[in-house]
Amino acid sequence: MKKTAILLIFTLLLGIVLTACNSASSTKEASGSKELDVLKVGVTELPALLDPQRTSGNTSIRILYNIFETILLSDPKDEFSLKPMLATEWKRVDDYTLDVTLRKGVKFHNGDELTAKDVVFSFNRVQEKLPGMEDAANMLSVVKEVQVVDNYKFRIVTNVVDPLLEQRIASSWGSWIVPADYITKVGNDAFAAKPVGTGPYKVVSYSPEKVVLERFDDYWGGKPAAQRIEYIVYNETSTRMTALITGEVDIITQLPLDQVPVIEKNKDLSVKGLNISNMHVLTFNTAGGPLADKKVRQALSLSIDRQMLVDKLWQGKAIIPKGHQYSEYGDYYLNDYPAPEYNVEKAKKLLAESSYHGELIEYELKSNYYTFGNEAAEAIVDMWNKIGINAKVKFSDKVERKSVASWSNTMRFPDPSGGLSLLWGPGTEAEKTYWKDMDKQFIQNAKELASILDPAKRKELARKQMQIWDDVVPGAVLYYPYESWGIRSGLEWTPYSSQAMDFRADNFKVK
Repeated sequence: MKKTAILLIFTLLLGIVLTACNSASSTKEASGSKELDVLKVGVTELPALLDPQRTSGNTSIRILYNIFETILLSDPKDEFSLKPMLATEWKRVDDYTLDVTLRKGVKFHNGDELTAKDVVFSFNRVQEKLPGMEDAANMLSVVKEVQVVDNYKFRIVTNVVDPLLEQRIASSWGSWIVPADYITKVGNDAFAAKPVGTGPYKVVSYSPEKVVLERFDDYWGGKPAAQRIEYIVYNETSTRMTALITGEVDIITQLPLDQVPVIEKNKDLSVKGLNISNMHVLTFNTAGGPLADKKVRQALSLSIDRQMLVDKLWQGKAIIPKGHQYSEYGDYYLNDYPAPEYNVEKAKKLLAESSYHGELIEYELKSNYYTFGNEAAEAIVDMWNKIGINAKVKFSDKVERKSVASWSNTMRFPDPSGGLSLLWGPGTEAEKTYWKDMDKQFIQNAKELASILDPAKRKELARKQMQIWDDVVPGAVLYYPYESWGIRSGLEWTPYSSQAMDFRADNFKVK
């Protein structure tokens, strides 16, 4: 790994000497402010589809955030406080009912006006059980029905006393509003290939190599500073960095920390970074084979030296979680909860007591999908080998989670119900695929956590959820990664902890 890094640095430094760092896009003045003809973004991968209710992940949110909008905004620039977006007013009628007033004059990209009918259609659609819609359906499962009051007013009725309804409908992980008439006319497949939203950018073209967006002139909000945005795939770190250095692109994602100095040596480039509201985790399939034995799963987790991974791969900037929770929970964050234990001798003892007899355990992942994902997998497998586990890394284009697999868990909204329970609880892919014998108390706690108002009780339930998960070990937390973006000079842009790339007028400017 060190030789590869040195070679990459040498190659790129040579590129800096030989190549001028030209702007990827031309800049011009427009109405007293500067704008770009095209903003080019180098990414590792593109989503398989652009239907916002059927895809969730780091590859999709960075694009969808500019095409679609939610009823309310959970503002990442203001500690996730709730603000108007497609709605201008909202009011609790009682514990089960929320009345909402829509913004008038909002247009979809095909020219249709947004009305309450589209909101009802959007909420009903997530219950259609289309492939990939599980996350959105699970997050909005508390919604009993949505009623049209008039063209610009609607009412949401829940099936439980939900203290988090406003946060759910503000979440950028499935609560997007989609056009009823357009989808009814063209069908789900056509919509997934060329979607229509209300955001500041509309889709022009979509291929496995590039997504092209164009500024939507009838957007209700501020005018963005880029006329077009192109998301271009560069799978390898070296090619992505070279594209930034040579001026082929303006911004690149997933810049490894060990390559940050290369970018920072160039006066025309800079780096932005932060710990994201996401944690890298492992999934353990409890359905059969050696991982059906809890002691084997416990041994796997105990033998991972997370601090070594943080220090060696992340230069100390990644953070080991105190349980499966996020600091964005605010008052609900349990600071006294212990970080995962590293204990090789205890791991060996549990393994000796288990039913394990040398069966192969495969660690499955998609190559280069996560920053340092490949390196972490190789290091973890080596740790497992040292305690007597026959393990190896398996790279796959489609991760099936039959044994051990990489995953990342992004907070859906800033509350314990938007984390562990929502990502691993009842109705999730975990329950259907790799944690089929989900603990009954875990399921009950998840339901109570989403329907209890008392803060002390909710904290207690959140703690119990983490304790059950840590004891049963259907997975293991690794760290909150520190993600970095390379950006050319002359651009003012702030990355979000959700990994959304917001290029609206208030978050992207040309100097």
